[in-house]
Amino acid sequence: MQQRKRRFGEWLQELQLVESEQIEAALREQEMHPDYLGEILIRRGLIAESVRDGILILQKLLGTSTRLSEMEILPETLQAIPPRLAHAHSVFPVLQVANCLVVATSQPDDPVWQAALAERTGLKLYPVSFRASDIEMALATFYTTQQARASTGLDWISDQVPDPGPRLTFVGSGDALGSGARNQTCLHIRSKEATFLIDCGPTSLTALKQMDLSIDEIDGALMTHGHGDHFAGLPFVLLQQITQNRSRPFWIMAPQHLLDHLQAFQEMCYPGLFQLGLFEIRYLPIEDEPRPVPGTSIMVYPFAMDHMRTRLCLGYQVHLAEEKIVAYTGDTAWGEHMVNLARDTDLLVTECSYYEPGHPDAKHLSYQEIFEHRDLLKTKRLILTHMGEDMLARASETAFDTAFDGLVIDL
Repeated sequence: MQQRKRRFGEWLQELQLVESEQIEAALREQEMHPDYLGEILIRRGLIAESVRDGILILQKLLGTSTRLSEMEILPETLQAIPPRLAHAHSVFPVLQVANCLVVATSQPDDPVWQAALAERTGLKLYPVSFRASDIEMALATFYTTQQARASTGLDWISDQVPDPGPRLTFVGSGDALGSGARNQTCLHIRSKEATFLIDCGPTSLTALKQMDLSIDEIDGALMTHGHGDHFAGLPFVLLQQITQNRSRPFWIMAPQHLLDHLQAFQEMCYPGLFQLGLFEIRYLPIEDEPRPVPGTSIMVYPFAMDHMRTRLCLGYQVHLAEEKIVAYTGDTAWGEHMVNLARDTDLLVTECSYYEPGHPDAKHLSYQEIFEHRDLLKTKRLILTHMGEDMLARASETAFDTAFDGLVIDL
């Protein structure tokens, strides 16, 4: 979210570091003796060089359209708010200038987080408004042990970050056409017992690498149906496993017809390669009965969806060992199966290809259908994904969270 670009002097006044009369006097001197305002204020003894530098950094950070998670946040700034406190109040430190801490929040007027942070930090707080999803992404990006290992000066996070528990990452949140220049469908789930994908669109391998998600740590893939934007990236994920000399098995769970189709597609992509037995690929059929993820207590419950006319398409409830239930629709039209799929879940990820209904031949969901039936969907949280162009254009109008590539959900 791009903030209104403030001038150097405006920021000093906003942060209550310099009085307006002092700024006006410095501006008058600037008219007579041209120089940077910051240099004049330093000469007058009104600010330190560190304050000047901090304001310049702040202007750069908040004067662009860069996502919060992509900003170059200083390690010492991150240390101002302990990870547990940042997660608890959904706030994120942007920059400390003198005794003032600039904080990203979606609730700038909420006194609860302000009181908690003021007591903990002893600093004056200046809130800047960001979307809740932007803050959630920044917390996941910076306050994780993976980021701590990768970034100089962030080792302290490893000891302070809360146990994230199971985590879902939207590797791809786009539809078949990559609307909005998004990656095609792929979810990455990490739990204490297994790490696996749900669907694996053509862009998945590149996206996994861009998000620094280890390919080698993936135990398997759960596939919903036989459309290419949901499975065509799998041969390349398997190819990467070969180049990394994988020795442990890789499982693929899907309806039997899709398993057959996948093996034929893999052979088409790389003839003979996957028949060499360099590592075992376990093909696990699932149709109308639940089955466990190999070697774990994770249970996968299939639900027949309404999408392809002649082939079984599945949505899934995944019951994790941490007693969390994640549901995913795959592609589907509306029906009673949606109510059953959503029941008693912690998170429902549902496709939402259109904003309005009226596409009966496509057999996809629209936002208006989901909103109309929202009281029937008994889930703690609902996130929309697989959005087409018209849906993306109106995503800000929706009553539900919307996914984007790289969104991380701690379950």
